[in-house]
Amino acid sequence: MLRLTPARGIRTALLLCLCAVAALLFTAPQARAPSDDPVTAQASYLAERLCENPVHVPDQLPRVVPRSTAPDFARPAVAALATAVRARR
Repeated sequence: MLRLTPARGIRTALLLCLCAVAALLFTAPQARAPSDDPVTAQASYLAERLCENPVHVPDQLPRVVPRSTAPDFARPAVAALATAVRARR
């Protein structure tokens, strides 16, 4: 069993304080420079929203995705639905 001497206790406390300060310094949020580029600004905005809520879907998505790709999205969805229905039976 280790004996806790006053010197060892002080060293342990100092080491814990040093680790706590280092953790605070290295995990502090980094300051970001504002960007004039609208694409970068939108990407930054969406990245921040995704950090807050990973399920965030922007309302612009239906206008950005071409209607011609709807069958490509529908095929896997219908297959997954059919598999789920078969699994329930």
